Amino acid sequence: MKSTAPQLVFGDDGSAAADVVWLWINNHQWPGWRISVVTASKPPLAPSVGRERSTPHPWEPPTPRRLLAGGDDVQLEHLMAEADPRLVLDSFTDAALLAIGPRGAGLLKQLGLGSTAEWLISAHRPLAPLAVIRSARPTRTVLLCVDGSLHARRATKILARMPWIAGTAVTVLGVADGNPGIERGVDDAARLLTSQGMVEVDTHVVRAMPQVPTFDVRSTILKTIDARAPDLVVMGPRGLGGLRRAVLGSTASAVLRHAACSVLISPANQVEAIDAGRLNARAPAASTRRNRVG
Repeated sequence: MKSTAPQLVFGDDGSAAADVVWLWINNHQWPGWRISVVTASKPPLAPSVGRERSTPHPWEPPTPRRLLAGGDDVQLEHLMAEADPRLVLDSFTDAALLAIGPRGAGLLKQLGLGSTAEWLISAHRPLAPLAVIRSARPTRTVLLCVDGSLHARRATKILARMPWIAGTAVTVLGVADGNPGIERGVDDAARLLTSQGMVEVDTHVVRAMPQVPTFDVRSTILKTIDARAPDLVVMGPRGLGGLRRAVLGSTASAVLRHAACSVLISPANQVEAIDAGRLNARAPAASTRRNRVG
């Protein structure tokens, strides 16, 4: 019988970066969750193998990962797949969270294919919530970037579902460029988080320079991350339609490349059609205290 527990998929390639991710997992509480330690061992250019070996299946690694404490109500399993690690992680579309390091053991780079993290946010990805972990320290401060899009709303909901979120302080960041949807999105995100019982929720609205909206949004977010030094940045993979879609998409990529902290990106699947305008759903504005800059 398939488990109904929320699944955390940990992409484990045995690297030092993977060790940091595993320590991060151990530094957070996951009551009632299922943690799947997934190893993909086959180089992308190797001959194909049968489906039984190429799809994730249980195995006993020589040095299995162990939960350090408090794991009595957590299911832990080790899975192996002889396939391209990018495709293997892509297959976990129902995962509540994918957790990987920013760099792996170097195989993909040697083949000129780029990093797994870059792949997992390309095109219409990620297919499940993706956390790229750079530090093992417990999450105490979070910077949630919103722009009023459905991707940003989904990022807020995913953050609210993390079992350790109650112990964090969240700042909701919006870069306003004259679009009223930005401030409304900030209000809605703050209201959703407080409705989940969170006490430490603040808002921060920064004015963008209208002459350079494309690059000012990205640079403003990066500067805010540098100034506030949060433990975790949370954002959607793309923003509102047209130009803004490209802007926030490039921002997510830029944050992954340049931020010194961990980054959580909400999935793009099942939202693309809605965000393209096939469904226009707007939540009423919340009444919340805002800190405006600019």
